[in-house]
Amino acid sequence: METIISKLLVANSKTIQEGTKELKEAFKKPEAIPALCDVIVTSQNPQIRQSAAVLLRRKLGKKRQWSKINVDIRTRIKQGMLQALVNEQEKLVKNAIAQFIGIIGKHEFPDNTWPEVLQFIHTLTMSESTFDKELGMYTLSIMTEIAQSSYIVHADSFAVLFTNILNQSTDLKSNILYYTVTTMKNLVPIIGGHQQMINVYHSLLPRVLEVINATAEEDEKRTCDMLEIIEELIEYAITALVSHITPIIEMCLRMASNSSLPKSVQIKAVSVVGWLIRSKGKVVQKNKLVEPIIDVLILLMAQVPEDEGNEEYFLGDPDQFTSITVATQTLDLIALHIPAEKVVPYILTKVEPAIQGGNIYAQKAAYLSLAVLAEGCSEKIRLKYLESFLKCVCQAIHNPNAVVRNAAFFALGQFAEHLQPEISKYASELLPVLFECLSQIFKQMEIEKKDPPSLDRLFYALETFCENLDEGLMPYLPTLMEHLFVALDHNGFSIQLKRVALSTLGSVCSAVKEGMLPYFKRVIEVLNQYINSDSNSELHQLRCYAIESLAVVAQFIGSENFKPLANETLQLGLQILEGTNDPDVKKSVYALFAALAIVMKDEISPALPKIVNGMIESIRSSEGIVTHYEEEEKDGIDIYADLSDEEEDVEEDIDGSSSGSVDSAQCRYSVENSYNEEKEQACLALREICVNTGHVFLPYIETSFEEISKLINYPQDDIRKASIDALLQFCITLYKCNMPETKQAMYKALQMFVPKCAELIRADEERSVVMVCLDAYSSLLEEVKSDVFVGEGHKEAIMNCVIDVLTLKTACQDTDLGVTQENPDDDTEAEQDELLLESAGDVIPKFAAAIQPNNFVLYFPNIMQLMSNRTKNHNSIGQRSFAFGTLAECMKSLDRYVENFVPTLLNLWLVGAKDPNEEVRNNAIFGLGEMILYGKEAVFNHYPQILQALSNAVQKESHAGTLDNICGALAKMIIVNPTGIPLEQVFPVFLQKLPLRDDFQENEAVIKCFCVLYQQGNPVLRQHLTDVIKISTHVYYKEQTPRDDVKEVLIDFLQTMNRDFPEDFKNAVSSLGQDAMDAVNSLFSTQSL
Repeated sequence: METIISKLLVANSKTIQEGTKELKEAFKKPEAIPALCDVIVTSQNPQIRQSAAVLLRRKLGKKRQWSKINVDIRTRIKQGMLQALVNEQEKLVKNAIAQFIGIIGKHEFPDNTWPEVLQFIHTLTMSESTFDKELGMYTLSIMTEIAQSSYIVHADSFAVLFTNILNQSTDLKSNILYYTVTTMKNLVPIIGGHQQMINVYHSLLPRVLEVINATAEEDEKRTCDMLEIIEELIEYAITALVSHITPIIEMCLRMASNSSLPKSVQIKAVSVVGWLIRSKGKVVQKNKLVEPIIDVLILLMAQVPEDEGNEEYFLGDPDQFTSITVATQTLDLIALHIPAEKVVPYILTKVEPAIQGGNIYAQKAAYLSLAVLAEGCSEKIRLKYLESFLKCVCQAIHNPNAVVRNAAFFALGQFAEHLQPEISKYASELLPVLFECLSQIFKQMEIEKKDPPSLDRLFYALETFCENLDEGLMPYLPTLMEHLFVALDHNGFSIQLKRVALSTLGSVCSAVKEGMLPYFKRVIEVLNQYINSDSNSELHQLRCYAIESLAVVAQFIGSENFKPLANETLQLGLQILEGTNDPDVKKSVYALFAALAIVMKDEISPALPKIVNGMIESIRSSEGIVTHYEEEEKDGIDIYADLSDEEEDVEEDIDGSSSGSVDSAQCRYSVENSYNEEKEQACLALREICVNTGHVFLPYIETSFEEISKLINYPQDDIRKASIDALLQFCITLYKCNMPETKQAMYKALQMFVPKCAELIRADEERSVVMVCLDAYSSLLEEVKSDVFVGEGHKEAIMNCVIDVLTLKTACQDTDLGVTQENPDDDTEAEQDELLLESAGDVIPKFAAAIQPNNFVLYFPNIMQLMSNRTKNHNSIGQRSFAFGTLAECMKSLDRYVENFVPTLLNLWLVGAKDPNEEVRNNAIFGLGEMILYGKEAVFNHYPQILQALSNAVQKESHAGTLDNICGALAKMIIVNPTGIPLEQVFPVFLQKLPLRDDFQENEAVIKCFCVLYQQGNPVLRQHLTDVIKISTHVYYKEQTPRDDVKEVLIDFLQTMNRDFPEDFKNAVSSLGQDAMDAVNSLFSTQSL
């Protein structure tokens, strides 16, 4: 056996293959296992001993394999391995033996058939000998890497063991303390439901921090390993560390700011801080730790990068983190999870002196700080700081140093992405600056014949700015396209320039849409040069970027404009798909098919079998899964993997959750980004094809639904979101096809989809995923309506999820409801948390509209309480506005049951009508009008109070939308109870504020109130007939009716006025000018035909 193993360890592939074949043959005989055990004990070669232990662990990883061995031999193996562990002197071999013992323990512990191993460890750890103690804890630390759940039954003895060792050991740098902390870390995933163990961890954590701190300067690997206990506790048992957050963060900040420590320790320390901000932001905030954290992060961001010309600011893979990228990303987490007013003002106190100083790296850190604030603090910046931020960044764009310039371009790109729509107003100032930079870069490239350091960052800023400008980009299109065609010249030297230009071309086309027509022919010619380039040429590596740009052009240039090219493009896409295994190319082709479905609709159906089949294959595929083994075993691991005689399950199990995983503790899985993006695009494309082909897609819905539903728990959040969006569309399409069989298929789909969304809303840790699920509920209720509730428990599932989000009870929210805030302002949410709450609130009106009023009234008291809490002044503008808006939209669905809540609601609306913010006032007064309309008689007694409030409001109001809603509320009072209003005084003032300026939805109430007064023969209408006709005509010829049915009412009213008061009507209309007269004459001539 030793001879066979030795063949596996040479550097000759032929010898390895020979050894592998021999070993497979040997494993067919029962004596192979004892022979390997003998090798572990007798071989003089440590590599062979280690390999034998690894082979045994792999071979006997499954319980059924272990069970096939004779009981006596199993007993001999167990005894022999414990003795081998004691005798072994080589660390790598000792490690492999301990892991093999762990595997055996996994099989034996459930039946309590190997009590000797724990007794063995207990004896060692209780020994007076330091060597024995270390061996005991070392063995336990290795064993607990595998099958942790087997050890929970021994929790009591572990609690005593950990406490004794940590409290009795005096040498904080000792091996035994490291092994103890490692064992504790390994067991964290199983202590969540075990309160005694949580209490033990809580009491021992200060001592654990001392051990970590003592090791930091001497052993970076051990320090990083032990810091992981904090990350594990955050994930599985956060209550154990909540009261220790301050010392944890203080320790991590000391490590992060200590430049003498290894970079890996600094990075891990900052990562821990980031995890705590994500999970316990309110506790971090309450303990006044935000500012010290920011200080350290900015210090790290100001470090000198390894590559000044092409510095990374954000990296998705933790294995590639630098202290700069981890600091930038942690500051981003602060912006996302801490209220903006606690972040922005303090950062500005750091940014301003840095920008004015002469240190370019401090300046870089300042601009990066502004950049990463853009997403999480967007509302605060848009309302208060946008102009000053832009002025500051635009100056830095011209900085002669690339380090500063790149950070400024990055900041501008982040602003363009996250500070819409306000930043688009600055296009006339920003785009000429970017074009000037582009011209300078082209000149520099022509002279130096190399890519300048600012190329990527400049195009990032340009691309993000352009794609959000929409038609506002049109005045700048000629200049921009001239630059892009220069960049895309296939004879140019720079592949990098061509790549960023292709990406920008797509963004430009998505912004201007048919405005691209003058350049359409040339764009297609350029893209074809790349798509059809020779496979050996440099241009060919840009093929996928060109295909993606072509997809964008097809989607946005206008269906009729692209249709002549559609069939040819479709065939090209099919041809490329058939000839490639490249995930990047597949992804781009899928995007092209999705765009062609928009253009061709059901004409794409002949190609659907090939298209859908390709996408389903990508969704099912396990390509790109990379197994990462522990460092000690990476050599030769493929050899060991080849030796299993098990039938491997090819289904993906990327999260490592499969109970059949032999080496879950020794390896982890990841998927290469390109394959993830291919899967995501396949989901998105199937959704788009389903939207645009409707009934033609029916034959593919069942398979698509089944396969995509398997991705709902995929580790990568973008894929989870894409899968939810696709499944949602399949449900809606089944509903819209409106056939008995599709209805039944939809009910079946909803039985999976509604509960699965509920599960993700409660359990997913990514807010963006939870928001997609909530938005899916909103869309379902809006499109499918009451049919969503046919499935048992669906109604409760949806509303309970909404309530859980609004009461901060989901996994992605900071759930520290028990934390008492000294200042009510500390109770405000981070802006991203508010967006999540708004997504939940958006579900409520759609839910209400999908059920009967007598049912919704049962839910409304709780909703009203939750929403009214968010109308208080200490809440942000966004929260107050959203709360009033949500309640307002509920009035219609409550219908006559509004009367049950009039006193409480009226008080809310009137307080909101005085709010300092115009959006809040707007929504409150809209809600007041809706309550009047549906509350009817229950509101009559309150008319004097309401009229007084509206009178006060109209005198001070300057916001167009709010003025319109005041008019709407008054119109609704007239519709419901004209006799309850002193019309002689009110109606003339009402008419003075008409026509509406901005919120034309309220024209429905305005027109209907005129109709009511006319039908009642109210004299006040006759007295002001000219103004009424002018206003009504204005609404008609300016096309300011919200819906066709309202337009019909208006037309009928105008005809009646013309019939009953022809002279007044003619004079009133003619006073409005020729356009109004032409519109009315055209209307009457059409109606008379």
